[in-house]
This record gives sequence, C-alpha cells and structure tokens, in this order.
Amino acid sequence: MKMKISNKKYNFFIALLLCILISGCSWFGDSAAPENDSYKAGKRALNEGKFELAKAKLREITPESPYYPQAVWLIQKVPFKKGIDAYEKQQFEVAISEFSKVPLHGEHYSEAQHYIDLINYEMLYDQLLISSKKTHYSNFSQEKKAEEIKFNYDIVLISKLVNIAEKMGDSKKVSESIDIVISGIKHSSSRNQTEEFLTLLEKIVSRNKEKIIFEKALNFLLTDFGKLYQQEEFRSQVFQLVGNLKMELM
Repeated sequence: MKMKISNKKYNFFIALLLCILISGCSWFGDSAAPENDSYKAGKRALNEGKFELAKAKLREITPESPYYPQAVWLIQKVPFKKGIDAYEKQQFEVAISEFSKVPLHGEHYSEAQHYIDLINYEMLYDQLLISSKKTHYSNFSQEKKAEEIKFNYDIVLISKLVNIAEKMGDSKKVSESIDIVISGIKHSSSRNQTEEFLTLLEKIVSRNKEKIIFEKALNFLLTDFGKLYQQEEFRSQVFQLVGNLKMELM
C-alpha cells in the first residue's frame, strides 16, 4: 500500500515538474527583449557594405543591452569585410591593413591570414614580372601562351615568393614559383647565381612531396643536363638531385 502511495506521489511530482518547465519556457519567450533599432540598422549597414555606419550604429548599443554581445561580434566582422571589399577592388595595401586588424580569436582570422599571404604573393609576382602587360590578376594563363614571360631574377624576392606559396599550401602557386626558379637557372648570368637557384630548387624539392613538383624539376634537369654538366662545380649537385628525384618518382 505504501509503495502505491509513493508511486503516486512520484508521478505527481514528475507531472508538476513538467508543467513548471513548460510554463517556464513560455515565460522566457514572453519576456524576450524587443528588437533593437541600432542593432538592426548596424546589421543592415554591414550587409550593404556601409562599414563605418555599421560600426557607428552598433557602438550605440550599451553593455547592459541583451544585443551587446551580438553587436561586438558584428563589429569584429568589419575589418574582414572591409578587407574583402578592398581585395575585390584590387586595393591591396588597404586590404592587407584591414585583414591585419582581424582579431586572433575572430571567426575569420585564418581566412584573413590566407588573404594576406595571397596578396603578398600576387604583389611579389608582379614585382618580379618584366612584361609590357601585367595581367597576373586576370586571364594570365592565356597571356603566357601569347608571349614569353620574363622575370627579374632577384633571388631574395623569389625565395620569399616560394616561402609564401609553401606556407599557403597552394600546389599551383608552388608549381608556378618553381617555374620561376627553373627560369632563373636557365637565364643565370653568373656561376654564383646558378648556385643560388640550384640550391633553392633543391630546397623546394625536399620540402614538397607532390609528384608534379618532382616531375617538373626532373624534366628540366634532364633537358638542360648537358649545359649544367659542362659546369664542373655543379656536376655532383646535379647528379645527386637527379638521383633523388628519380627515387621519389619510383
């Protein structure tokens, strides 16, 4: 008998608890804060690309407002969105400046860093490019077919270009940068310059494991083997590099 009473009490308390929870949810829903005009205006301005207006409106929201955390979150988005806007307009210095303002803990930090690397790569590439038409930003692959590309073979700048491509993990850009290194060896004006570019080629091969990189380097070395072999000081280096590449491709 006592057990039955206990069970009834237990069921009663469970039912009562469910009622409280259900009614509680409705209380919270009814007590939601009305939409904040400054938040609404700031969010709209941000979506429309009116970044300064967006910040001004969002900063009107006080810390006491329930919209304050969302306002802070949207304000932190402004530098990234401004960076994207500047990048699309090819205002690269402005874009780098804005991307650099993205906070470390921000949602778009990694993406902003990627854009900084991308812009630095593009700017370095154009700095190295010697051509009557600088079209690396648009339809550049078609231009390559139409004319021979010439570069300023500055080993320091080219090394930076290679490092950025590798940091980005972009196989196409690594392949593009190795083309410049190979071109640097072909157009070398001194033994010292040849040595620097061969050493850089070795580093690229050792740091990258993509088959296309190995094939590109090996094809170049075998094609220009006779010319390189004539330079006695590079024979052992070239032999070793060719051997390493063949082993990687086996």
